[in-house]
Amino acid sequence: MNKITVAIVEDNLEISQSLELLLNSTEEYTCIGACPDSQTAINTLPGLSPNVILMDINLPDESGIECIKKLKPHLQHSQIVMLTMYDDSEKVFEALASGAIGYLLKRTPKEKLLAAIKEAHEGGSPMSMQIARMVVKSFDSVPKKNEVKAMLSEREWEILEHLAKGKRYKEIAASLFIGTETVRSHLRNIYEKLQVRSSTEAVLKYLNNK
Repeated sequence: MNKITVAIVEDNLEISQSLELLLNSTEEYTCIGACPDSQTAINTLPGLSPNVILMDINLPDESGIECIKKLKPHLQHSQIVMLTMYDDSEKVFEALASGAIGYLLKRTPKEKLLAAIKEAHEGGSPMSMQIARMVVKSFDSVPKKNEVKAMLSEREWEILEHLAKGKRYKEIAASLFIGTETVRSHLRNIYEKLQVRSSTEAVLKYLNNK
């Protein structure tokens, strides 16, 4: 079985080593790099092409959010998940807008952290519960549910409903008897119509208007 490759960008050595030990103690994950600052990550990670990157925000040279902006053009297929102590809405939205697909707090239990890494690798957008609730509450001016539904085709709406239930792309494809790439194609159309950039934002619009 091919392991999910993970890189860590974290300046706290104790936390970084703990995460590395956790990942390497499993059969499903492996840590292929640990960077103590943004510049090291920028210099190192494009050559490693990890499946998932766990990114801290408070790095010694520049923020993890700025690091994401510089990494994304070189790591189109790497999924970046913020793993941080910060839970204020401004940093959450800035991170998601910069290209992160998930946002977890460092107090996330180990089992949930591993599950979140797998979810990110499979196309999901993991978030700590309190972060998800905060983001949902922030959508005060989004269209009403019927208006959102009217923007989408019947198939696109079905896919969004399945996505909101936490299903992964493969599970959605199996439920609707279509291919995984077809699901991805529909999702791109959904993003464009709803003017969002990720499955997280699409689902949050759906949940906020149920």
